[in-house]
Amino acid sequence: MKNYGYIADVPNEKDYIFGSSLPFAQLVGEEGWQEYLPEREFQNLNGIEPYACVSYTVLNAVETLIKRKYGISTDWSDRFLASISGTIEGGNSPRKVCDSLRKNGVVFQEVWPFNQNIDSFEKFYEEIPQRIKDIAKEFTDEWDFKYEIVPSTPEMISLALKCSPLLISVPAWFERDGKYYRPEGMTDNHATSLFYQREGDFRRIFDSYDQPCIKDIEWNVIPTQVVRFSIEKRITSPKKNWVMDLYDRLLEFITG
Repeated sequence: MKNYGYIADVPNEKDYIFGSSLPFAQLVGEEGWQEYLPEREFQNLNGIEPYACVSYTVLNAVETLIKRKYGISTDWSDRFLASISGTIEGGNSPRKVCDSLRKNGVVFQEVWPFNQNIDSFEKFYEEIPQRIKDIAKEFTDEWDFKYEIVPSTPEMISLALKCSPLLISVPAWFERDGKYYRPEGMTDNHATSLFYQREGDFRRIFDSYDQPCIKDIEWNVIPTQVVRFSIEKRITSPKKNWVMDLYDRLLEFITG
C-alpha cells in the first residue's frame, strides 16, 4: 500500500483544541475559500515522491489565509518546510510541521525552490545552508502563526471551516460515482486542504497531487485528524523601524 506522507499525531494533553485556545473568527461563509486559494503546486513534480503532503497542506492554508485577511499573494517554499520539519521517507505529522513553521519559519519559494532541477529525493532534501535558515526567521518576525486541533465531528468541522481552510486526513485515493471514499478497513495516509463543503453531500479539497487537484470526498468519510490555522501580521513598532532603517543606511555607507 502506497504511503502518501501523512503520519497521524498521537493526541496529548498539550494539544490546543478548537474552541479553547484561539478565538473564533469567521472569515468566510457557505461559499468557502475558493476565491483565495493559492497557485497550484504539486508535490510529485518531476516524478519524485517527497512525502511532503503535510507541508504542502499547511502552507496552502497559510497562503489562503494571508490572501483573505491582507490581500497579499504569497508563495512559501514547501520544500524548505518539509526539510526543516524533519520529513522523512514515509512522511511527517501535522504537529511536527506546524511547530517547525511556528518556531523556525519558512522562506519564499524563489529562495529555496522546487523546480525542474530538483529531480530526486536526495536533491529535494539536500542540506539547507545556514544563511537560508536565517532568512526563514523573517517569517516568524513578520507573522504570528498558530494552529489547533479540531474534533473530528461534522458539526465541529463545519464550524472550524468558517475560520480557516482545514488540514484533513484522508485515505488516498478510491473513487466511485465522481467522489472519493474510504474502503472498509482503510486508514488515512494522506493530508490535504479542505476549502469547501456541501452539507450532507461532499467535502471539497485542494490537493497537492495532480489527479485532479480538486476532489470531492463523500460526506460520510470523517477525517481521522483535522487542524485549523491562524495567521496574524505582527505590529512592528515605529521605533524599531527607525533603528533598522538607520542600521541599513550605516551598513550601506560602510560597504560602499
